[in-house]
Amino acid sequence: MSLQIFFFDTVFVVSDEGLYFKGFFYNVIYISGLFYLVLSVSRILANRKKFSRSCFIGAVSFNITLFFGYVARIMFPNYLIMNLASLLAIIIIFFTYENPVFFLAGKANAYNKKALYAMFAELCESKSPLLIGFVIYNYNELREIYSGRQMDRGIALICEYIEKKYPDLLRFYLHDGRFVLLGRDNSKSSSLVKELTERFCSSWSAENDVDISLEVKFVQLAANLSLKKSDEILNGVFSAFRDAERLNTSDIVINEETIRKIEHSTLVKRAVEYAVEHDEVEMFLQPLVNTSDYKLVGAEALARIRDDKGNLVSPGLFIPIAEKNGRISMMGEQMFEKACKFIHDYDIDKMGISWINVNLSPIQFLRHDLNQRFSAMLEKYNVSADKIHLEITEATMIDYVLLKKQIDLMQKTGFQFVLDDYGSGYSNVSRLKRCPFINIKLDMEIVQDYFKDCDKILPALVHAFKQMNFTVTAEGVETLEMAESMKKIGCDFLQGFYFSKPLPVSEFVKKYGN
Repeated sequence: MSLQIFFFDTVFVVSDEGLYFKGFFYNVIYISGLFYLVLSVSRILANRKKFSRSCFIGAVSFNITLFFGYVARIMFPNYLIMNLASLLAIIIIFFTYENPVFFLAGKANAYNKKALYAMFAELCESKSPLLIGFVIYNYNELREIYSGRQMDRGIALICEYIEKKYPDLLRFYLHDGRFVLLGRDNSKSSSLVKELTERFCSSWSAENDVDISLEVKFVQLAANLSLKKSDEILNGVFSAFRDAERLNTSDIVINEETIRKIEHSTLVKRAVEYAVEHDEVEMFLQPLVNTSDYKLVGAEALARIRDDKGNLVSPGLFIPIAEKNGRISMMGEQMFEKACKFIHDYDIDKMGISWINVNLSPIQFLRHDLNQRFSAMLEKYNVSADKIHLEITEATMIDYVLLKKQIDLMQKTGFQFVLDDYGSGYSNVSRLKRCPFINIKLDMEIVQDYFKDCDKILPALVHAFKQMNFTVTAEGVETLEMAESMKKIGCDFLQGFYFSKPLPVSEFVKKYGN
């Protein structure tokens, strides 16, 4: 009643004939409408990275439509243009966020990942929902063997079988041969896995009388798993799918330990995002020493980040994540700039440092403007290119043509290249003969394996590298015995905890700057 009293005779005036007229505070409608539009747009822009491209465009279009509706209402008050704008805005939101087509997995006659998140969140409200996932083993290889068209037909046959055999279950296809089944009764989980296993023992008839034989591996939820965090459970399922494709096992169970790993991985992702966005990737330096006198000759720049408590995160955790989310290129560029700044700020010749090694990820190495960007940083800090050696891993050598083209271009600027982690990837001695590296770094595993079972392979490799005019660095040197042995077989430089662990710049300067 009080709200009605506020509007009448203030915002609206009603005549004795029952006609409405604008009241003194009528413009409050426009002011409040524009206020909420501005608030809506500001929130959308502030959370831009949380939107997909289509959702962002839809949300902005919604607000723009309403804005023009308000403008048209002010300019043409006798026409119902605002009503039309409101209807269009509702249609935009529907097709952006609620369109059923967006929840279907193409030709598979099943729901997609977006629908899985929404429906599993609802099922988690029940006590023990059923979730069974299975993935076709070697799916991508099978697409090459059977052809994509026949594999698509096989996927459709699997969905048809599940629909007829288990009509009470929701079926989802997540692409790349990954399926998820949802239900309300987890007690049927074991029998369902058994029945599906038996069915996949038989082939699936695709086009042209082609029988497709498929092997699947299953992912299940542990019986006592807490279902409070549905998103983390599904992330655990997706992670388990990747493990199932690599491991020789037929069943992976998602338990509390899996969820804890996912939670920790999420924290690491946030740490990576924050460190890169705020340029807080730290540079640590690990010494490289001569085998002749064990004196400092160079250093390797190593990226380090910290979590929200200020603790260092293991590179083995954050580097793969940075590679997956695309942050590795920006991280590598920041490390290169920090190395340039270090050379500019300190007298590295006085320390005995002739160069600093900086790592390049395979993803970063693909950038066509890499030489241009790095050259600009050298000029900014007045650093000579020969003061920085760029380390690339064996994984980069898969595409030899691109490798050679990029190295040739950057060598003209003065950069020199080091092959990192030799023995862990794809390279061989004959291929190395054609690559203009100046140094080969032996992976720490093959160095340490040499001391477990001394054979003639490593000394022969080092000898071959020396004959090809490469210098050789042994990584992972942890004892004097290892240092002496690597010196004896012909290595030129050594790196490892025996000489020093990676140090923050301040500690490195304090130790070697005097």
